[in-house]
Amino acid sequence: MSNEIFSELENKLDSLIEEVETLRLEISELREVRDGLKAEQNEAEDRLKKLLGMFDRLEESAAI
Repeated sequence: MSNEIFSELENKLDSLIEEVETLRLEISELREVRDGLKAEQNEAEDRLKKLLGMFDRLEESAAI
């Protein structure tokens, strides 16, 4: 009976270890996606700033 309990415990621990490893991989993948999204956001912000700067120059030249 004690061997059965140890076997069951061992199986549960193996399952938990596998689940933890899977979750770590998912976290790593999500971090990569997040970093990519942050880079895209920064690029979009830079492009918007550039466009706003162009509008500012148009307004300045129209005021002259």
